[in-house]
Amino acid sequence: MLTTEEYLQAEFDYSLAQARRGFRIHAVVYALVNTGLITLNALLWAFADVNFPWAIFPLVCWGIGLAFHYYYGYRHPDITIRNRQEKVEAFAQRPRVTA
Repeated sequence: MLTTEEYLQAEFDYSLAQARRGFRIHAVVYALVNTGLITLNALLWAFADVNFPWAIFPLVCWGIGLAFHYYYGYRHPDITIRNRQEKVEAFAQRPRVTA
């Protein structure tokens, strides 16, 4: 049987692994989609009458979201995970109403 501290550490490690996995998936999807958009923009620029680099907008805006995902998944994951653990503990300590 696990102690409370062992459980909290295991749950923290699991949440950290999930956050980092989520970032890696997000980064791969970002790279694939934006590569396609840049390619499409280049093809339209070459073969159509499109003279505006519109692909930069999703690249930058989505990149901001990806940067936040990196920040909370790799730089400061303890902030999010500890806050969540505190909320769960507070929820568990609330008085229970039986019907």
